[in-house]
Amino acid sequence: MSSTMKFVIGGVVVAAVIGVLIATSFSGSTSDYLSVTEVRALGPEQNRDSRVAGAIVPDSVEWSTRDLHLTFEIIDDTGTLPISYHGPQPDMLVDAVEAVAVGKYDPAAQVFEAEELLMKCPSKYEEKE
Repeated sequence: MSSTMKFVIGGVVVAAVIGVLIATSFSGSTSDYLSVTEVRALGPEQNRDSRVAGAIVPDSVEWSTRDLHLTFEIIDDTGTLPISYHGPQPDMLVDAVEAVAVGKYDPAAQVFEAEELLMKCPSKYEEKE
């Protein structure tokens, strides 16, 4: 076998390995953005985290300092969804108007169990007059 052919075969193998590594790293670290209706349609066999975003329903926020448990509801164009989160209270919870939750939907309890929360507060980013 000539040295040129060995070089071509080696290059193809290296490119294939790099392609497989890139494909597996992206598939494990991404999560889908879903609407409330799409989240409710998920079955108990879901194997990946999902993201759901919506406006926080006024007067739905309940915070337990003792248990570090936060519950609230979000609403989008397709409906409302209860969110449950265990962990420290997000800093911008008081001013937030929209939340993004990352986690899994529990169809038995009909609640989205969030592992991560991102609070969005547009007033923090408005231009000062």
